[in-house]
Amino acid sequence: MFFFRRFNKLHSAFKVYAVVFVLWGIYRLVFRFPEEVEETFLKPIVFVGVAMLIEKPKNWLKYFMEVWGSGDWVKALGWGLVFGLGYVVIYGFSSFLSFGNLQPEGLTGSSILAFTLIGILTSVWEEWLFPGYIFSHIKADIKGVWLPRLLTAAMFAAVHSPILIFWYKFAPQTVIFQLTMLFILGTGNVILQEKLKNLIAPVVSHFGWGLAIFLFR
Repeated sequence: MFFFRRFNKLHSAFKVYAVVFVLWGIYRLVFRFPEEVEETFLKPIVFVGVAMLIEKPKNWLKYFMEVWGSGDWVKALGWGLVFGLGYVVIYGFSSFLSFGNLQPEGLTGSSILAFTLIGILTSVWEEWLFPGYIFSHIKADIKGVWLPRLLTAAMFAAVHSPILIFWYKFAPQTVIFQLTMLFILGTGNVILQEKLKNLIAPVVSHFGWGLAIFLFR
């Protein structure tokens, strides 16, 4: 009981994460709905809904609305674009080194529109949970600069392991590579949130990451 009293926010972060990880892992293992259904209905229910059920209602405003911006929105948007475009360049360069070309695959007007809508939703729900909720709770109880960042980034990467293993069925070395890249993305995004006090920065950055995968997969 002493641990829970002393580290109540850390306990809440791990409790939310454990429930999300189990629910999302079971979903990836058993079901496969269209991305439109997944990102529009299922992910907000699991990623945000679980946190709202566990968190006290009096804290909903703080962790689910105020997180969107006490800082400069224009500055946050700018830094999000910088990070996002950086991911596009890095991913494109890696694609060129691996395959010898930079030709984007399967681009049509409908595919671009569908990706944009789904990509924005994906970025919102995931960044709302990790930099927005989990990171703020972890750093409240764990002192230091880097440990809360790296722990949140590791949790962000790990929650994607079920889709890499059960859905895409990647080889072990590919899973390790993808998790490493997600860890880098998670670290960058919690730093953006921490420095700029505005969730729009990691959301835009995350969207850039998704755009890179969409263009050069």
